[in-house]
Amino acid sequence: MKTIIVPLDGSTLAEQVLPYVELYASLLHAEVVLVRVVTDEEQQQFRLLHAADASIRLLPLPEPPHEVDVPLILAERARAYLDTQMGCLQTAGLSVAVSVRTGSPAEAIAEVASRYTDPLIMLATHGYSGLRRWTLGSTADRVVHIANVPVFVVRARAEAAQPLTLRRVLVPLDGSALAAQALPVALELAGAARAELILLQAVLPFNELAPAFAPLGRPIPMPVALLDEEHERVRRQLRTMAEQLSRPELTVTPAAELGYPADVILDEAEKYHADLIVLATHGRSGLRHWVLGSVADKVLHATRTPLLLVRASDA
Repeated sequence: MKTIIVPLDGSTLAEQVLPYVELYASLLHAEVVLVRVVTDEEQQQFRLLHAADASIRLLPLPEPPHEVDVPLILAERARAYLDTQMGCLQTAGLSVAVSVRTGSPAEAIAEVASRYTDPLIMLATHGYSGLRRWTLGSTADRVVHIANVPVFVVRARAEAAQPLTLRRVLVPLDGSALAAQALPVALELAGAARAELILLQAVLPFNELAPAFAPLGRPIPMPVALLDEEHERVRRQLRTMAEQLSRPELTVTPAAELGYPADVILDEAEKYHADLIVLATHGRSGLRHWVLGSVADKVLHATRTPLLLVRASDA
């Protein structure tokens, strides 16, 4: 990952991603591109406020208000804001550029990312939508679903963040080649930080039968003997993978746990005090492997651990 794309909207909550940007850009020796998207709603709001202000000021002198170049004014303000943030990151020794765009935030962010080779998008979210600032709700979800590049998401908090480290990287797997596409990104980060890499796989305690074959639509518990056999098979598979990936500068730990995938991921991230979860997804659900659909969404909206989503390819 050579370039880190950082969407900001001018809020202090969105800026909570910046300490992570500083850490990851330093580890990866990556350039940082700060992006501010001026939305159509912002332009319309500015026009309304300007018109109201002009009407009040011109009451004694009823002259027509002068025309203002709203996109230019807002773009200049956005660039001034980004320049301030750029200066702070440059003080930390990072290479930083800025980009001001107009239009739909998610699409603009994805378009900026598409201009770079091997990019990473990093943003903050709190899962809110509606009238909240765009980068902290529905836009984050939209970026995750449309961007074809890795997306790092951290949940913004009201309290101050602790000093950041990258000591443990958790990679959920499901035995498929698609899920394993998260491994190269996880290995790159864990290797750069000399962090422990934890390979996690959930073992379902139920038979995965179609709903029509399950009584009353409920899953059928797996017989204990078969469950133990499956649990041990996954353990052996993960141990073999860990041995293949281990290097003198990289510790790889296998972990196979019983339970539903999303619950296992959330629980084990807390148990291991993971600093990052790296998870493959393509946004599909249904009969696809769990890690590539609804489970990624559940983890995204529930975890307090920073999450890096990697778009998997069927090719």
